[in-house]
Amino acid sequence: MRRGNAVLCALRELLSKEWAGDHVFFMGDEKSVPADTDNETLSILYEQTIQAGYPADAYGTVLENYKNVSGLFEAAESEVRQEIQHYLETAKDSMPMIQNEYGVDISNPFEGLFSRMGLDFRYTINHTKQVCYSFEDTKILNLDHSENYHDDPLPILMGYGRVSEMGTWVGDLIGVGDEVPDGYELLKELYLDW
Repeated sequence: MRRGNAVLCALRELLSKEWAGDHVFFMGDEKSVPADTDNETLSILYEQTIQAGYPADAYGTVLENYKNVSGLFEAAESEVRQEIQHYLETAKDSMPMIQNEYGVDISNPFEGLFSRMGLDFRYTINHTKQVCYSFEDTKILNLDHSENYHDDPLPILMGYGRVSEMGTWVGDLIGVGDEVPDGYELLKELYLDW
């Protein structure tokens, strides 16, 4: 949750490029998806769990059907190289195959990886709610009303997990930019839920 960390910079780069216009949220690995949700994005994920044969189990569905993109970023190189090496050794030894979560080509497994640095932008924008925040203009507050100068509220706003309430931005269209879009509200304050 630290402002400007590699994970959030990677996310913001993805939101500015190939994930622009996508419905996005942070999901904990032990959270089930309810069948009766009003959230459009969670409904889509629930349907995918049915199709994948894992009713309500988002973790299994995501693991089998989605690609881990962390390897695109230089900051993840050490950990991702180890995980890919483990995958290659498993594949070579003809052991039961583990998931190819990075979608690597065995003949050239590291091609295209570790080349991106991530980006940061002045504004984090919720296009669904037509609001945005920035660290320069928005007070980030703890529940006790003290100002928080270190954390980014985005993981809480987009969070969906077993140990926290569903974030108010789960499944919304999230973007980034260096200007406030016309007609959007710049939030004056945001609370972290602790």
